[in-house]
Amino acid sequence: MKFRALILALALAACGQGAQTPAPQAPAANEAPDPFTLNIEIGRYGVMLSHVHALTGDRPGSAEPEVTDPRELARSLRETAWEYNIERSRLCARGLFTEVACGPAFEPVWISEPATAEPTLEELQARSNALGEEVMRFWNAVCEDARSREPDEQAKMYVCAIE
Repeated sequence: MKFRALILALALAACGQGAQTPAPQAPAANEAPDPFTLNIEIGRYGVMLSHVHALTGDRPGSAEPEVTDPRELARSLRETAWEYNIERSRLCARGLFTEVACGPAFEPVWISEPATAEPTLEELQARSNALGEEVMRFWNAVCEDARSREPDEQAKMYVCAIE
């Protein structure tokens, strides 16, 4: 009797573990992927990443990186370049600002360098300048449009004010 209970407990535990993270299943060879199912799957990954962010934001024991460290500056530049590409992609998908949003992604060679890379401050400045040119062109197009839609002249002065 105890042996059966032990087997049942192990089987239930195994079932519970598998239910938490179902393995993605490829469609059968004769079955085309379903775009709605694929959309749900992709959305699930986004939710998972949001959870990762929420669960690790205030995690005890994590150290804040030194903002003047070249590795940290390089990481920050890479993240900003990725964010720039993501925002452009989102606007392009919506048919907005196509002239500045729908071109090729900004992919300098340094965007995929390892976290251990430690470029010089001169190299980081050159990277920042290149990224700044891209972002400013995008920013100006979006801000000009936002200003043109603002009827209040006083409020128009504050559209895209960052300082």
